[in-house]
Amino acid sequence: MAGSNTSGGPGKASLILLALLSALLLLQAFGVLPAEVSDNITRWAALGGFGFGALVFGAGSAAFWCALCTAMAVILNPIYPLPLGELLHGAKILGGCIAAAAVIRNW
Repeated sequence: MAGSNTSGGPGKASLILLALLSALLLLQAFGVLPAEVSDNITRWAALGGFGFGALVFGAGSAAFWCALCTAMAVILNPIYPLPLGELLHGAKILGGCIAAAAVIRNW
């Protein structure tokens, strides 16, 4: 099955997706990316990346990482956005750190 390995954990492709998501969130939060990369684009990427991560970690019986990915997908979702205001900046930094920690821990 694509995206999984024999030990039941997330595959390397899933972790690479989370690593890219971490970079996107952190670079956008600190204003390194161009203005064309809006909060809305970042929220859609976070929803897709964290949603996929939650599915992969859930299938691999990694409940802690599944819960963290699910929480970040809900917090950063663009469909029903939470009124975070100034907290959106912190949520993007937290999401980037969680995605990076998931990659480091499960690589």
